[in-house]
Amino acid sequence: MRRPRGILELDRFDEASLRQWNAVSRDLDVLEDELYFGLEPERRSLRTDLIGALQSTAPIPIELSRWVRVVSYQYSLAPLSCAGSLQNIGGRFNAGAELDPNTLNPWPALYLAEDYETAFREKFQLPRDTRVDGLTPQELALEHGVSHTALFVKGQLARAFDMTLPRSLVAVANILRRVKMPARAREIQRKLKIPNGGIYMVQTGKQLHEMVLTHNWRMLPIQFGLPAQSHVLAELIRAAGFEAILYRSTKGSGRCLAVFPDRLDDASYVELVDASPPTVKHRRLDSSTAGELEGWESLPPRMRALL
Repeated sequence: MRRPRGILELDRFDEASLRQWNAVSRDLDVLEDELYFGLEPERRSLRTDLIGALQSTAPIPIELSRWVRVVSYQYSLAPLSCAGSLQNIGGRFNAGAELDPNTLNPWPALYLAEDYETAFREKFQLPRDTRVDGLTPQELALEHGVSHTALFVKGQLARAFDMTLPRSLVAVANILRRVKMPARAREIQRKLKIPNGGIYMVQTGKQLHEMVLTHNWRMLPIQFGLPAQSHVLAELIRAAGFEAILYRSTKGSGRCLAVFPDRLDDASYVELVDASPPTVKHRRLDSSTAGELEGWESLPPRMRALL
């Protein structure tokens, strides 16, 4: 006879269950390794074609008028620094310093949103329909668990990649569809009884767009230390010569920008709109200040030595 569950008991398991869980965990590790490292040689062989496909999409110029950047209060004296983007796993479109060192080298990005609500929700990862202490997005005040600073910025970019619509990814998806799933990965998929729709190779621009913008990009970096699909695509977009990626927020109602400081044209810039404290060293991110605002000095020396 099974004993009743205790009031504080969350689950019940035995040694056999633990062995099964550990075996599944190992298989998942191997599966994700196969899906990254097993496919990397094919991606490398297609790299020139992939970059050419991205370059076939015409870059768009963007005029920034009172876009918004939200930073934690402790970093408010360096509001245009990209140092935060290099920490841990990085952001949606930039690889951080703690990914597996055998994958992508990190690069910095400056993240902006076109309105305050979107910037706030992206910063604190709040879904569109979430209320904070009963407040609507329009009623949100100064903090959500941590003090922060919201800043208006202006500027211009000459060569942004428009990822707001799936059609911008059709050309690159047509190249990626040549990549086949490794046999070992298919074998583990069957072993774990993962349905065919659970893992698939990109066939269309819509699939790629959903994979990059709809799915939880943090899962692969956090659970396996591997780059997200959005990291892999962003690295190619940078290599294709784009300064930034324009995309729709998955949290707020507006659009967002991931700006790559080391790719800025001489005429491109992002600048604070309002007067700043005299101790703010850089009010403007452009090709002349990018080196000081990329944020590499924020990484530990041992980590910088590996880059």
